[in-house]
Amino acid sequence: MSTSANDDLATARMWDAHAPDYAQLFAPLTGHVARTMLRMVEDRLPPAPRILDIACGPGDLAVAAASLCADRGGGAVLAIDISPAMVALAERALAPLGAHARCEVRDGQTLGLENAAFDAALSCFGIFLFPDRPSGWRAAAESLRPGGFLVTAVWRGAEHNELARAQVEPLMAALPARLTDPPPRPGWAGLATAEGLAEEVTSAAPVADVEIHVVDATLALPSPAAMWRGMVGNPITGSLIARCEPSERATVERAVLAAFERRAGGRDRPLVLGASCHVLIARRV
Repeated sequence: MSTSANDDLATARMWDAHAPDYAQLFAPLTGHVARTMLRMVEDRLPPAPRILDIACGPGDLAVAAASLCADRGGGAVLAIDISPAMVALAERALAPLGAHARCEVRDGQTLGLENAAFDAALSCFGIFLFPDRPSGWRAAAESLRPGGFLVTAVWRGAEHNELARAQVEPLMAALPARLTDPPPRPGWAGLATAEGLAEEVTSAAPVADVEIHVVDATLALPSPAAMWRGMVGNPITGSLIARCEPSERATVERAVLAAFERRAGGRDRPLVLGASCHVLIARRV
């Protein structure tokens, strides 16, 4: 198996493990953003739209898109994800709308789909995490008919995003120095600004007429412990936590939970955090 294939398999397994917690804890937030993305372009789509959902997760965007097709009496949705567990969740959510949707396990960096087959390709917090983002943007755009819409959501920087600050600040303060010197910088950090996002997407993909909108939302978790569980399972923050020795991890957990409890006002109180993202809309040239 090639190095790339091994990496893809490892990525799929991480998201498989995180899928139940993601669906329970974070999908209420990301699903809201996904539905907002679709709403922004639905009146610009043809009467029976062909819609591609890339990195579909548990299926919130695909369900909204399939419901739109059902309401219009035509159209179809293809939801894809590299994680079989996420695809299984999406299949379950889409079952009542089966005539208008199907799910497949596919790598969004290559897709392997017919070019110019879709009226819209949407990715809610998906492509921006790909190891090879330029290939992801290009594959998404090439799946579109001329004039079709590429729509994606990417988190804004921590200065605009309480959700990011609440996780990153206590985690970085508590991690051992060997894991934070130099401070880790997410690979997608350059996309956190509207300018950086537009530049990367238009450089990689045949799109134009770019619009970027700010979308704010709220994440409500039942407790500080739920947030810690979500961070441990998340392939991004979890990969840092996993590098700790057992004694280090215990120290990190106590410190991060204490920070969450201060924000919540107690260990049995809900943790409510604001979040902010950019939604990019562009047309296939």
